[in-house]
Amino acid sequence: MKFSSDLVIYDLEGSCKTFGKNEINETNIIEIGAVKLDRKTFEIKSEFSILIKPKHFPILPEITDITNITNEMVENEKYFDEAILPFLDWYGEKNKSTLAGWGLYYDLPLLRKEFKEFGLDYNTYFVGGGFDIRALGVYWLAKKNISTSGISLERVLEKMNVKEDFKFHRALDDAKATALILQQILKEK
Repeated sequence: MKFSSDLVIYDLEGSCKTFGKNEINETNIIEIGAVKLDRKTFEIKSEFSILIKPKHFPILPEITDITNITNEMVENEKYFDEAILPFLDWYGEKNKSTLAGWGLYYDLPLLRKEFKEFGLDYNTYFVGGGFDIRALGVYWLAKKNISTSGISLERVLEKMNVKEDFKFHRALDDAKATALILQQILKEK
């Protein structure tokens, strides 16, 4: 697998329960985590993490139970329109990196929604959508004749016999776990 640019694997955490419904219009981003992988070696070059104060939808108790992120933790953080600026600086020039992640069916529409809500133009900073590494995880499981139902980061790492101590449902650790899955799949090629 070859890329013409570095990969930025990112993950978002949202403020409201979205399981099964994917109600991105009823949540705000509360955390962005990302790792930048070298396009040739797929090694992590740098990391990024930021907490964000939700503008319209406070963090629900169920989300705190999953992420350990509380409303108190984000009350002094910046709203998305200011918090995204350090990420964009870290990400770099448009077309210099490719966005990737686990389950972009949630993260990508949520990211686009937040850009639009705050009057920012997503296309000014990013080209197109992103590369969903979850699809590679499904392919890897199927190739090994392992059921793909209930696929998750934790499950794929477990089936790969990877023993890392990740704090799942924290954006940076989820991005690191996603990068590790990609690295493991590429090692088998």
